[in-house]
Amino acid sequence: MLIIENIFYLSIVYIVFNFIWGLMVQLPKMMLTGMKSNITIDHTIKAIRYLLISTLTYSTCNDYIFNHSLSNQMVIMVYLSGGLILSLYLAGKLNKKQNIFKLATSVTANLKFGKKNLMQQQLTYESHIVGVSIVVFAACVGIPIVGEIMSRNPLNIWFLNTIDGLYKAPILKWIIGLAGIIFMLSMFQRAINTIQRIISKLKGEKPEENNDNPLNKMMNEFEKMNNSNNPFENKKEKVELDDDVYVDFEEMEEDQENEKK
Repeated sequence: MLIIENIFYLSIVYIVFNFIWGLMVQLPKMMLTGMKSNITIDHTIKAIRYLLISTLTYSTCNDYIFNHSLSNQMVIMVYLSGGLILSLYLAGKLNKKQNIFKLATSVTANLKFGKKNLMQQQLTYESHIVGVSIVVFAACVGIPIVGEIMSRNPLNIWFLNTIDGLYKAPILKWIIGLAGIIFMLSMFQRAINTIQRIISKLKGEKPEENNDNPLNKMMNEFEKMNNSNNPFENKKEKVELDDDVYVDFEEMEEDQENEKK
């Protein structure tokens, strides 16, 4: 039960953080730069965002341990569950970017090679940032001095205090709490699906296709139309679109930029 409680508050932290980040960073950026994409700025913002999520995850787990009398086994479980939620969340973000790239390359037949190469570079960069963020969390847990330094930076503390203040507001608490429950359940479902895929690969079985997502069905119909119109293409790579329980400003901006390209 304690682990569930910690995961639930981590869900609150992720949701409120993305909302604050969207209002304070992504929205002003969209207003100032419009649809123009600056690679340096985009990469810097994304790196700061993912690293902040990593340190916020560690700080949330650390504060939970500090506020409760837990055994050594429970302390390990709290950190492991925090690392698992962080990994699933970042992997979901990376998977969504991969799906957007696949969708753009399959739908946009006249996608220029330069733009395609740029999108591949952005995808590679994001995968590196995701890996670094997970390593940072592990370093904070394994090396106390690193955790102390990373969790005590002013930006990290301000986000934690602001998130806690918004969550404790009388009206917002119910809204954010409901969103947190949905987010937590989606993380559990993603974890179960990931475990099932790993087990299937270990057994050498072909993973079952998920047809519950209406976006997947829409893409299947699109691919059928594409194949029927093009007799020379009998095989088409299937694109799976991952559902999220919320949409943040960054994803809206990325979708608009890809449509423009």
